[in-house]
Amino acid sequence: MNDTTDFAILHDDDPNDYQYEHLFEPTSIGSLELRNRLMMTGHTTNYARGTDITDTFIDYYVERGEGGIGLIVMAYLANHPNSVSGSAIHGWDDDLVPQLRRLTDAVHETGAKIICQNLHYGRQMTSLVSERPVVSSSDIPGPVNREMPRQMTHEEIREVVEGYATTASVIQRSGFDGVEIHSGYGGYLLSQFISPYSNERTDEYGGSLENRLRIVYETLDAVRDEVGEEFIVGLQVNATDDAPHGMGVEEYEEVARLLAATGHVDYLVVKAGTYEKQDYIVPDMQRERALLAPLAKRVRAAVKAENPDVTVATTGRITDPREADQILQEGAADLVSMTRGHIADPHIARKAQEGRLDELIECMGCNQGCIQRIYEGAACRCVLNPATGFEADLGVGTLAETTHPKDVLIVGGGPAGMKAAEVAARAGHRVTLCERDETLGGQVRFAKEIPKKAEFEKPVLWLREALDREDIDVRTGVKVTTEYVERESPDVVILATGSSQPSFPRGYHGLGIREEDVPGWDDARVLTSTQVLAGSITTETGYADPGDHVLVIDDGEHHWKGVGTAKFLAEEGRTVQFAQPGGDPGGDLTGPTKAKLHRDVFSMDNPIEMHTFATVERIDWPTVTLRKRGQAVDLSKLDSIVLAGFHRAENGLETALSDVVPEVRVVGDAVAARTIKEAIHEGERAVRDL
Repeated sequence: MNDTTDFAILHDDDPNDYQYEHLFEPTSIGSLELRNRLMMTGHTTNYARGTDITDTFIDYYVERGEGGIGLIVMAYLANHPNSVSGSAIHGWDDDLVPQLRRLTDAVHETGAKIICQNLHYGRQMTSLVSERPVVSSSDIPGPVNREMPRQMTHEEIREVVEGYATTASVIQRSGFDGVEIHSGYGGYLLSQFISPYSNERTDEYGGSLENRLRIVYETLDAVRDEVGEEFIVGLQVNATDDAPHGMGVEEYEEVARLLAATGHVDYLVVKAGTYEKQDYIVPDMQRERALLAPLAKRVRAAVKAENPDVTVATTGRITDPREADQILQEGAADLVSMTRGHIADPHIARKAQEGRLDELIECMGCNQGCIQRIYEGAACRCVLNPATGFEADLGVGTLAETTHPKDVLIVGGGPAGMKAAEVAARAGHRVTLCERDETLGGQVRFAKEIPKKAEFEKPVLWLREALDREDIDVRTGVKVTTEYVERESPDVVILATGSSQPSFPRGYHGLGIREEDVPGWDDARVLTSTQVLAGSITTETGYADPGDHVLVIDDGEHHWKGVGTAKFLAEEGRTVQFAQPGGDPGGDLTGPTKAKLHRDVFSMDNPIEMHTFATVERIDWPTVTLRKRGQAVDLSKLDSIVLAGFHRAENGLETALSDVVPEVRVVGDAVAARTIKEAIHEGERAVRDL
């Protein structure tokens, strides 16, 4: 509903004037009363697995309950031993009941309601953990794990249906307010039967839509028989597969209508996509916000015509509570989920209701702290909020005001320095922030210039707002030296001096290649990605025009910087060639992000010429010779080489200041060049124990 560059919260002069019409109205799902229409859908955190329900897991949900949300949906319990991933909680195990009861009791004390998902992955997993064959509706490999499943027998179908019922019983006895059957969307087991994209059966579970829905009907019947008519039962459903041989919105309107007609479903969560097109599953900042709301509106109309008592929820990059309210006004849904919004800021509801929307930590859709870490088997974090997953230590109310205020000098106005300044000031210290450039933001200023990465501006805008709110002494255009620090005489110096790109990608692809190893390197015109992305930004290095014919080199970082810089220059109309030592442009990006990026890059009107498995062999400027898959390839008539890869820490002041001030701390890229997540998190932690 909004495009990717309209960050209303952060750009409005006074975002707190908005009058909510529907978002904070009490509502209900069946007999379940909710204090408002704001929810978060189930999502993996990796804070609990097997039968170990940790305090971290409980604290995470309690914090969001205390933030004022109406409904929490907890990520799934696996309902069968052949649906066990590394992060799965074993939903068939009665030992879970007392542990989960601790969670549900604690959430209920906050006034929120909590429902639990009930899942079988089907082919959307590997056998690595379960050590059992992967099963599915048909023997068609999934698009991500590419493991051949076995087509389920009738006995296996009955066993899994019983697993849904058994797990629903565990959920009910654990004190949850309902069970959500996962899932008729996304390419998980039930949707593998529903869609001809993944179902080629010729028996009573394949062919017609009625047959393909048979396992869903059987599951709903079994669950209802187990939990009774009063317990809330929900189900996730697609609005479109957007995949070859898949179903579109018209067919899913009929699916939703048929599900509503069973009388067994109290609510539906409308989503979209399969892992064939992952950016529908977890859309990042490349996708428009609230992108699924128009589809949900169509599905809701079909559902309400059949059974007006069924509640319909929508989700999909809804980051602004005012936007959520407008979705409700337009009749697109009865409930609105802000899932990653609540990962970033668990107190969305309270801040909106109390007129503190300018304090909201608004999700920027980077996927780096949440879904990317989950894909890699790590615990869920948020790039913008260090408290996510550390609620007991860093959550709301844990920052004590100091009884011994200190003079704190922060050197560097990137995300690490800005976050350190904000937290130190809130703790009661006297804070001065110095930045050598004329503008704050550090490397983020350049990242936001990459096409469809504009929301990287969000943390800078939000942190600037925080600095103003805390009345921090911010000095731009100031280069801090030892003499400067001696004059200021602070108690503590926090070095957040960031990192810079080297003049040559040393250690290129692990081959040990250095500048002196490439004949002719000194004769080439070599720039860095920050120089060409700088535009009107005032920096020490300044903007440099790369010319019309450019070779962009990713030295093996394989993240946004390389392919993003190439895309930026190509969209400006330049002739761009891109070289990297690996074979997958942006290969270290997470699946949903990379899927969208690749579609865009490989369908550009001004295409980028890709050179993968390539390193620089020699230069006869303006010709560069690459060693590409063992062959020499000449790129001639270049105007510049643009390096876009690994950075190196800039921390030269650390040693020089050791005898000047009592305490020096180093944070962010000044420790080691990494991502914005480490910068913001270390900025917070550096001042917590001052």
